[in-house]
Amino acid sequence: MTDKENSNAVQGFVTLHIPSRYGYLRVLRQSVLDTCVRAGLSEFDAAQLEMAVDESCANIIEHSYGGEIRTGPGGEDAGIHINLIQQRDRVVVEIYDHGQGFDFKDYQFMKPEDYLDGEHDRGLGMYIIHKFVDELTYERGTPSGNYLKLTKLI
Repeated sequence: MTDKENSNAVQGFVTLHIPSRYGYLRVLRQSVLDTCVRAGLSEFDAAQLEMAVDESCANIIEHSYGGEIRTGPGGEDAGIHINLIQQRDRVVVEIYDHGQGFDFKDYQFMKPEDYLDGEHDRGLGMYIIHKFVDELTYERGTPSGNYLKLTKLI
C-alpha cells in the first residue's frame, strides 16, 4: 500500500441525517467534536472545524432551504445529510442538502475589514468556513443534492 493510499484509508465513518432546523445543530457539533477527538486533532483545530460545519449547516437552513422544512420524494424531511470521515491524516466532513444551492465559483467572500468598515451585522460566515478548513469544495445539484466537502488536516 502506498503512502497516499494509507493516508486515505478510512479509520472512522459516521453518518448523520438531521432535520433542517437550527435546534439540531447541537447534535451535529458534538458529533464533529467527537470525530475530531478520535482523530487526534488539536482542540483549536477541532473548534475551527466545528464552527465551519455549524456555519455551513446554518447557511443551508437559512439560505438553501429558506428557513423552511423541505420534504423529500416520500414526504420525509429532506434535511441535511452529513458524513464524518476520519482518515489517518485528516477529518473530512461531507454535507448534502436538497435546497436551492448557490454559485460557489462566483461567490465573493466578505473580508473582516469590509465587515468592520461597513454597517454589517452579518455576512462573515463564508469567510469563516473558508479560513477554518484546509480544503473546501462545493458542487451544486449533484444526483445526491448540493455537496459541500470540508477537510481539516491533522
